[in-house]
Amino acid sequence: MRLKCRKCKFVFWNNPIPCVSFLLAKGGKILLIQRAKGPLKGYWCLPGGFLEYEESPKEGIKREIEEELRIKILIKQLVGVYQIDNDPRGMHIDIVFVGKGTGKPKLNNELSDYKYFTKNALPKNIAFKHRQAITDFFN
Repeated sequence: MRLKCRKCKFVFWNNPIPCVSFLLAKGGKILLIQRAKGPLKGYWCLPGGFLEYEESPKEGIKREIEEELRIKILIKQLVGVYQIDNDPRGMHIDIVFVGKGTGKPKLNNELSDYKYFTKNALPKNIAFKHRQAITDFFN
């Protein structure tokens, strides 16, 4: 259902916003970051963020990882594309990649912690649809 002006017939298109996430795989584990700010403060998620204007998904995920973790990454492949409908900021389309990183992560102020998890020891509070992406990756 769309919002529509009865007078001028303008339709408000509440389209999903594209975002990117990264599964940093290392020794059978994946890296999750803990959010230091809202929304979903304290929840764990994959590193990533929103695409900028005229930015490709691969360019966007490289920029986001450098901003959040201050490391460079090598993208190996696409894990999947997920509809994020459980973010209080609105609907998103999340393009999730997997690959490797160089160096030790150094968190920016948006993050409070990071940790590598095995598929059998994931935290309970994982934000967005990242649990599904992690499951898809391990399967």
